[in-house]
Parts: sequence; structure tokens; C-alpha cells
Amino acid sequence: MTYNLSGKTMIITGANSGIGKAAAARLASLGAQVVMACRSMERGQKALEDVRQTAGSETVSLMQLDLASQASIHRFASAFLEQYPRLDVLIHNAANFDLSLKKPILTEDGIETIFATNHVGVFLLTHLLLDRLKACAPSRIITVASKGLMLYPFLDIEFDNLNGERRFSPQHAYYHSKQAQVMYTYDLADRLKDSRVTVNCVRVTNVAIPDERLDHLPGWLRKIYAIKRSQAITPERQAETYVYLAADAAVEAVSGGYWDENNRQVRSNKASYNRETWKKLWNLTAEMAGIEA
Repeated sequence: MTYNLSGKTMIITGANSGIGKAAAARLASLGAQVVMACRSMERGQKALEDVRQTAGSETVSLMQLDLASQASIHRFASAFLEQYPRLDVLIHNAANFDLSLKKPILTEDGIETIFATNHVGVFLLTHLLLDRLKACAPSRIITVASKGLMLYPFLDIEFDNLNGERRFSPQHAYYHSKQAQVMYTYDLADRLKDSRVTVNCVRVTNVAIPDERLDHLPGWLRKIYAIKRSQAITPERQAETYVYLAADAAVEAVSGGYWDENNRQVRSNKASYNRETWKKLWNLTAEMAGIEA
């Protein structure tokens, strides 16, 4: 895929490794100004150097962003809007899937960490940047879910368990947050249908995870991931879908889609299409994010 992205400005969250890093390098190589939004500035700085070298481009920058912290999200959005006059693509790649968690850990904002990072933070960041996206339209928002949701065909939003009050495991919390992201994608796309801002979700498949992201896990889990890696695609391969949705003219006006690694639209589970649930989730998320619904 070859595109001319000169003059385009794009944010990629969680761009210090994996798919986000691969997408940052590819989009920068195509001429985009890429802002890598990373929680760890130390890891982000190393990734920034790698991305610039791989892309052969200096149009890549690094900014600090912790999606589990609403204060950090506000700081990031304010700094970005001050420094950059354009925003053409917002890619919500960052996610928390910390398998070492044994119980819910609440953020400084009183929200379970996985749900805060993977859903509430995405909602808030989009809200804060939406006016800039509208001003630069046609523009695009890309969210990220997981093919693993296929293992949960009856999963719905558990409004009585958003903070893990009723039951908790990191796996369940992760897929619950991704179910919320799918619904948020559909709802936001519907709300923005006349704005020329599109919203699409990537169904990420089994992608090889770098060893350094598994260091905190027990040995038996690292062995499982080693087996999974033998059947996984590369981050670069999955990043092609990010690039397609961010750049291809064929999808400039396509919104509310759920896309697999082959750039094909697929279906999510039945519950994800319930508009009443969308509305309730939107209102509760807005309340958690401290903004008006």
C-alpha cells in the first residue's frame, strides 16, 4: 500500500511497541506527521529513535500520555492542541491487558484500571480532540478490539461490574472493555454521521508479542505465549489494517465498520448492536470521564 500522507497529522497511542510502533513507522514513511503518545517516556524515546530510523523520516514526535489517568489525558490534549494545528487521524491503539492482576486496581479517578485505560480513557481523549478532528475533516478515528471476543459470543456490558465489583479476572476485564469499545465505535459513528469524521474499529488477531512485554508473567504463561507466537502474524502485518483505515481513499466515507486483518468488514456479537445499551454505556462513560453526556 502506497499513499501520500504529506500534510497529515496523526496520533497513535501506545506506539512504543508492537502494532502501534509498526503503524507509526509505516505512516511516517508515507509522509505523515506522527505523534507517538506513550505512557513511558523512557520506552517511548527508544521507540521514537527506532521509528525515525525505520521510516527514514524526522516527522515523528513523542508525547507522554497515560490513558488510565484523566489528568494525563487532559494535559496531553491541551499540549497537542497548542502544538499542532491539524489532526487528521486518531488511532486508539494503547491497551492494558495485565495478566498479573489478581484483583481490581482502581485508578486515581476511582475506575478499574483496565476499563479506565481501554475504554474510559479512549472516550475522554476523543471528546477532547473531537473539535479539531471536525475542523480538519475529512478525518478518521480508529479504535481497536480483539478477535478474542469471538470466544465470548454472549458477552454484554455488565453495568453492575464496571469496576470488577461482582467478579474480576484480567482476561474478563480486558474483553469486557473491548466489547465496550466496539459498541462505542458504532455509537460514535452514528453520532458523527454528518460530520465527515469517520469511526472504525480493528479486530486485532493473534499478533506476536515481544518478549519484553511478557517479563512480568509467570513461566507457564510465557510458554503459552510462545506457542501462540508460532501461529501469530507480525505486528507489521496487522499494522497494514491501521494504515488502510487511516489512509485509503476507498474508506474515506466508510464509518461504523469492524475490520479484520485482511481489511474486510466482519460482524461482532449480537449484543454489540443494541442501541439502548449504546446509549446507557455512553451516558455512564461520560459520567466516569467527568464530562456532560
